[in-house]
Amino acid sequence: MKISIAQANEFGRRVLVAQGVPEDIARDVAEHLVESDRVGYTSHGLSILTNYRRVLGDGLAQADGRPELLNDRGAMLAYDGHNGLGQHVGKVVIEKAIERTQEHGQCILTLRRSHHLGRMGHYGEMVAAKGLILLAFTNVINRAPTVAPFGGARACLTTNPLCFAGPLPGGRPPFIVDMATSSIAVNKARVLAAKGEQAPPGSLIDAQGNPTTDPNALFSDPPGALLPFGGHKGYAMGLVAELLAGVLSGGGTIQPEHPRNGVATNNMFALLLDPQVDFNTDWRSMEVGAFIDYLHACPPQPGVDGVQYPGEYEARNRALNADSLEFDSRIWDGLKTLAADLGVADALP
Repeated sequence: MKISIAQANEFGRRVLVAQGVPEDIARDVAEHLVESDRVGYTSHGLSILTNYRRVLGDGLAQADGRPELLNDRGAMLAYDGHNGLGQHVGKVVIEKAIERTQEHGQCILTLRRSHHLGRMGHYGEMVAAKGLILLAFTNVINRAPTVAPFGGARACLTTNPLCFAGPLPGGRPPFIVDMATSSIAVNKARVLAAKGEQAPPGSLIDAQGNPTTDPNALFSDPPGALLPFGGHKGYAMGLVAELLAGVLSGGGTIQPEHPRNGVATNNMFALLLDPQVDFNTDWRSMEVGAFIDYLHACPPQPGVDGVQYPGEYEARNRALNADSLEFDSRIWDGLKTLAADLGVADALP
């Protein structure tokens, strides 16, 4: 089923407002979710609203939660998200960090206790659009662990994403790295399970610690676990994210003394840089452009159209979905049911 971008944004807004979310917060969340669908990440798009209904209804996320500035040292900012919807909280704190980076040349940002921040690449695109660089680490608390440590037979960690983003010269799409330190994201496994598709080999273990490609193993009782990407290397990066985001923000780690109420709560540590401060603009632009050209010139493997850099996938999908989104029947049926339950069925065609 196809729906226009305008209709998709309005649907998301109305679904959230119907649950007591203020208008401005609802708009920010809806636009973030729709943009995730546009760039090819259905797992972080409108389909996630069915889960948000649960956490809002149970009081595990605050419909009117807004970020509070805890510490301001000029080029260092610390915020508490008060369990507000992360797509709004994240937008507000990243916008403030951008302002400080433009003023000081850099900014260290921490955020604790935000509900699910959504697609981290969204914030990378915000930063890159201003000609700046972002390096962000996020951990996930207040839910059961979903990722096994390297060599472990049960989950002890979460997906702990990292994001790197920056502008590229010559009108190229920005460089965007947005990846979980697990082999796949939890929401990706949920989408695969809903579609009846298999997970990639090496991405999951079942409840007994055995390898599996069945994404339903992650949601069984007892549950299986995701594996770190790249074995011990992804595991190590996940620990870096856990400690930087969880400890420096003051929000805490996944260790079992903290509550696990079944809702994704994010802490973040981010560094923003203005590359104009220390580099000659002309040389930098030529060097980065030459490097990207060098990558594009690499002969592709059989069956591959060509070598890409991170960020081209999103840009290509954004162009393909410039005016509308298309949802498969399972997701569409879920959205229709959600809209009907909330009394906004007319928000969907």
